Amino acid sequence: MSRVKVTSLTGRGLVRSGNQDAVLAFDWICQAAEPRVVELAVDGPPPLLFAVADGLGGHNAGDLASRLAAGDLVARHPGWDTAEAMHAGLIAISENLHHTAGRAPATAGMRTTVAGLLLHGGGARVFNVGDSRVYRITDGYLEQLSVDHASGRSMLTQALGDAPGGLDPYVADTPAEGRYLLCTDGVHGVLDDRVLRRSCRLDDAAKLAEALRDEAYAEGAPDNLSLLVVDVAAG
Repeated sequence: MSRVKVTSLTGRGLVRSGNQDAVLAFDWICQAAEPRVVELAVDGPPPLLFAVADGLGGHNAGDLASRLAAGDLVARHPGWDTAEAMHAGLIAISENLHHTAGRAPATAGMRTTVAGLLLHGGGARVFNVGDSRVYRITDGYLEQLSVDHASGRSMLTQALGDAPGGLDPYVADTPAEGRYLLCTDGVHGVLDDRVLRRSCRLDDAAKLAEALRDEAYAEGAPDNLSLLVVDVAAG
């Protein structure tokens, strides 16, 4: 059993009229308009799931896409005992989203990125599709654990909701204990590495989240911004 503390933040930036991001911690999903810090904690057995999703802003129903993907993650992840099961499960979520999108003109083409962390009985597993990211923070040093599916700074090469057949989610095992940062490109795409490192040196998770939010706003916050700081202690 692990002691897990999660510090969450999601909301609109200074340009977008709505929030197309969603955050997921345990079975709690949030898609708030204002980026306020929320703290959650649990002493519980695995599996425990955490994720951020970023509905594509140039497509229909981006907010619905991220919310549906988060809900499908909650429903499916208890069966993800292996990396292969997780990989197949993410493809199933993508195909489900693609088929849902095709049912009405208002949702046609809806897609979303996702990046997450699953604590399981043998350790932890990170995953992503698109350019939302998972980092490990060690003594203020950031190590990117996810792999961007993007060409250049803005062109995604894959996302949940793509047409079936081409999706290849990134899945990798990692030690469970430690501090993780999960974030959308409204955070990592706006802040340079120096600013990210400076904020992530803060020990207090709430102050870390607030610092990243405030730095993004200082840069004009052109996109929605979402993050989770996940602290996993030994049981």
